[in-house]
Amino acid sequence: MRAVNQPESWWGWHGGNQPEPLSIVQIIQAGTMPPRLAAVFWLGLEQGASFIFAADPPGSGKTTVLTALLALAPPDTVAYFTRGWGETFDLPPPDESYPTYLMVNEMSDHLPVYSWGPYVIRVFELLTEDYSLCTTVHADTVEEVIEQLEEEVGVPREHLAQLTFIVPLAIVQQDGRTLRRVRDVGLLGPSQGGPGEEGPGERGLAVRRIATWDEQRDTFSILEDGDATAALAARLGMEEGALDEKLATREAFLERLVADGVSSMAAVQEAVDAFQQGAR
Repeated sequence: MRAVNQPESWWGWHGGNQPEPLSIVQIIQAGTMPPRLAAVFWLGLEQGASFIFAADPPGSGKTTVLTALLALAPPDTVAYFTRGWGETFDLPPPDESYPTYLMVNEMSDHLPVYSWGPYVIRVFELLTEDYSLCTTVHADTVEEVIEQLEEEVGVPREHLAQLTFIVPLAIVQQDGRTLRRVRDVGLLGPSQGGPGEEGPGERGLAVRRIATWDEQRDTFSILEDGDATAALAARLGMEEGALDEKLATREAFLERLVADGVSSMAAVQEAVDAFQQGAR
């Protein structure tokens, strides 16, 4: 991923605000998500998927996890960092050969470097023009994210349907430990009226859970049924067989990095770059 402008107040961008940002392998080692789920997000980044990571408490790891995942983006991917109030959206034109991401620090009215109101509405308009989005929101559930953006900001549902993933994070205390986990993953898109869709589909937005975390067992369920896999493949514009194959390859690659102790940001990026070169 290549930045076309200087990030401002984006936590952890190549150490800009955090001396030692966490890598995706360290995120996996901490139990925040398993390799299979990281592989799902990896495929999403390759296809220009749009992401919102959400959690209400500060320090939940929203931007940390999102930044770690960016190492998996194709090397030609463009990152444009917005600057909150007064943002002009002087963007490079989208190119069909690689994704162009709007990197929004946070969607809230808490600080001037965050985006809210008309700036958020403009971001979602741009998603209809072939741009992609990475951002965070203070909310604990997929439904709360949608409610904030639709009811408090006024984003139309058909624009919300341009999102691909809403990923709430949980932070809980268990046996004297602080656990940070992906709570669940909502797959969004235009309503097709198919099985497993949640929410008022007649209003243009479908939501499907494709991953969940069991807090009692501290285990994850990911793409447990064929409908979820088919929905993900369709949303990413892939054949189901190709998705299964690419998912398995990336999951196995991440498992090898974990097993081999390849965990620093620089080492993980080097390994991912080599993998991507070989996959071309």
